[in-house]
Amino acid sequence: MIRTVLAVAALCALAACGSLLGPSQFDLEAAVHAFYARGETAAAPNLSAAHIADYEGCQPRGGIFTCPVVFATDEGNVPVMIWIVRTTSGGWEVRNLRDTRRR
Repeated sequence: MIRTVLAVAALCALAACGSLLGPSQFDLEAAVHAFYARGETAAAPNLSAAHIADYEGCQPRGGIFTCPVVFATDEGNVPVMIWIVRTTSGGWEVRNLRDTRRR
């Protein structure tokens, strides 16, 4: 009985950590594609057909996550910063993204 209670408590704790860790690579890429599908534009090249080349995770910043990501495009690798939030339905929504290449 005690093992079951501890297992349930551990599972609940892990589920709560999911909202602290931010989106997975798959979720982030899907959210970026949905961002462009909604007709949004950003201060970055169009990444609607790009794939993530390098992703190490996101940092929580008061309800919004900042994610440094490198996308592979036809023109080469493009580093971007993505601001993303969790939606009320449990998904992820990109609020903004910006090209971070030095010019």
